[in-house]
Amino acid sequence: MCREERIIYYLLQLKGYTSRMLRLKFPFIKRKCGKDKLWTSAYYVGTAGAVSSETIIRYITECQGK
Repeated sequence: MCREERIIYYLLQLKGYTSRMLRLKFPFIKRKCGKDKLWTSAYYVGTAGAVSSETIIRYITECQGK
């Protein structure tokens, strides 16, 4: 597995883990979302040195409506 694939793999694992833990700790999330995904399928990988914080904030803001 190349470096980029490992990053994506671990990112998806983290999203799955945090979704399960949040649903266990806060049962209302499970009632509200049901089996729907808690997180979007989108992700962003970049370094702060190559991408400005404004770019990251704009990306997150634009993804929230999708």
